[in-house]
Amino acid sequence: MKQLAKQIPADATLFDDLGLTVASREPLAHHTWLGVGGEARYFCEPVDIDALSRLVIRARETGIALRMIGGGSNILIPTAGFDGMIVRLSAPAFSTIEVRNTSVIAGAGAKLVHVVCAAVQAGLSGIETLVGIPGTIGGALVGNAGGHGGDLGESVKEVTVMLPTGQLAVRRGTELAFQSRWSNLDDCIVIGCQLDLDEDSAELLTKRMQKQWIVGRSEQPSGTRTVAMMFKDPHGTSAESLITQAGAKDLRVGEAMVYAAHANYVVVFPKCSSDDVRLLVELVRSKVRERLGVELTPQIEVW
Repeated sequence: MKQLAKQIPADATLFDDLGLTVASREPLAHHTWLGVGGEARYFCEPVDIDALSRLVIRARETGIALRMIGGGSNILIPTAGFDGMIVRLSAPAFSTIEVRNTSVIAGAGAKLVHVVCAAVQAGLSGIETLVGIPGTIGGALVGNAGGHGGDLGESVKEVTVMLPTGQLAVRRGTELAFQSRWSNLDDCIVIGCQLDLDEDSAELLTKRMQKQWIVGRSEQPSGTRTVAMMFKDPHGTSAESLITQAGAKDLRVGEAMVYAAHANYVVVFPKCSSDDVRLLVELVRSKVRERLGVELTPQIEVW
């Protein structure tokens, strides 16, 4: 990689000959809900599959670390940033939503709420309880987004992915694994999926979706987007109840604090740093461990 870098101008990138728009030193804070974090060495929003494939192949050839970012609702970018390539599938080619009989085919860049609404309007049930979850369908698949009414993985028929070689593959059946807030899709790039759903009354589904939206909003901090859920709910209980029992719902580190009314959320204030958030999450986790003997699993992904 160092030899290749010496052969190009200082203001160029290792990707200039690929016909792609690649930004250098892209601020990542405005790509996340928490609004904190440093810069990415490279940042790209490829226009189609071919462009993404060229990007993936070049990153592999040059040893550049590559990571995907979707809605940015559950990630924490370090202050030092990310010394690699960040890719966001925001182009129309990756954001399509199509209803075919009782299936919904969606691109990874489509917003999860838009996929849910499309299914409900078509009278298809199975994912309406996911309406309040932010982010893209790609991120929801990787993290197996879910709530009280079930998780996304229950409805997945197949997932189209891009391998580190730049080639496409379709995973289905036993090639797919979903557990609580987890999937085996973390070794590839999710391109899109097919969800197999059940027929139902669009009117009833709409009411159910609206009810879930209201309930979901009531359980989250309002009036700010600079918020993130800290921990996954352990089996049989909730992270929020454990945080409250451990006396950790009033903790604050710098400009980051636990949202006392809904204690599994962290809220950040102006001038907050990534370190404030990371240290707060670690502090809450240690309090629950020490006082209740329970090891909470972070929901927020620290890069």
